[in-house]
Amino acid sequence: MRFALYLVCSSFLVLPVKLAAESSVSPSQLPSTVKSLATAAEQDRFELAAANELARAALNEANAQLDKVEDGILSTTNFTHLDIRLGSDSFGLDTGTKTKTEIISTLRLRETANGFLFNQTSIVDFDDRTTVNFGLGYRNINDADTVIVGINGFYDYELDAKHRRTGMGVEYLTSLAEFRYNSYKAQSNTRLHKGINESALDGNDYKLTGNLPYFYASDVYYNRAKWKDGAGYKVTQKEWGLTAEIIPNVTMAAARQQTNSGKRSSTTSISYAIPLGGPALAPREMQDGSWTTRLKPIRDQLYRPVERENRIMKKALKLGVVVSGY
Repeated sequence: MRFALYLVCSSFLVLPVKLAAESSVSPSQLPSTVKSLATAAEQDRFELAAANELARAALNEANAQLDKVEDGILSTTNFTHLDIRLGSDSFGLDTGTKTKTEIISTLRLRETANGFLFNQTSIVDFDDRTTVNFGLGYRNINDADTVIVGINGFYDYELDAKHRRTGMGVEYLTSLAEFRYNSYKAQSNTRLHKGINESALDGNDYKLTGNLPYFYASDVYYNRAKWKDGAGYKVTQKEWGLTAEIIPNVTMAAARQQTNSGKRSSTTSISYAIPLGGPALAPREMQDGSWTTRLKPIRDQLYRPVERENRIMKKALKLGVVVSGY
């Protein structure tokens, strides 16, 4: 931002304007300014020096005001988090590994000392299908900021095949371990999509996470999901994974997946989180690897997205064989 202002001012003034300081002109800067002008007067270049000082002061003030606006946007916006995720996933598909792209935002609706009511909206693209998700959630945090209990509800809609689904979830979060449970209920009937009959599946999943004292954040997790229709079809999925926030807000993940049919696959992903309108936090520090059973404050988790399966799981009939996929 300051570099752009410097270029603009330089092009208009055609002067060697120095890059601005961090704040507007203060009384402590006046002696150096007067000395500079006096020296310039003795050397018959007072006008040039005065213009230079004026440009510097104007640039300082403009930068200070823009910084205030920028800080105000980040501290007052009701959007609290934006996640951008890119990864590979082949769960339940016979077409090989596909790229999954997902954008998730959380919006503060109401916040108190112990409560956080929010909206979560996301869009996910996978295997040439786009699904949008709209949810409402409420989280409660204890007075020590060490335990969060949450509940949420979602509506999922796949744009191409027009599959619909609702979902409910609960969360229990601490700095040591996390537990999440989600249930999903199909709302659409069998649909013909690209010549294939597809049915959205009901299901549920749970995820157990153990947090590790490495990198900026890291954990190991186990996720289990079950999907079924009303005609006796069932599929179970298991996933073991590891995530690591290698630099602030950038997380890499690797997982091993297996279905009850015996199909196994490996996946990788990278995500970039943008914290927006939460409280001002201290600069992130790398964890030192020291294990502890003491619970730490986790208030920042209030503002992060709910973890759930945003794609709609389906049963499809391909060449007379029943398969499942997203």
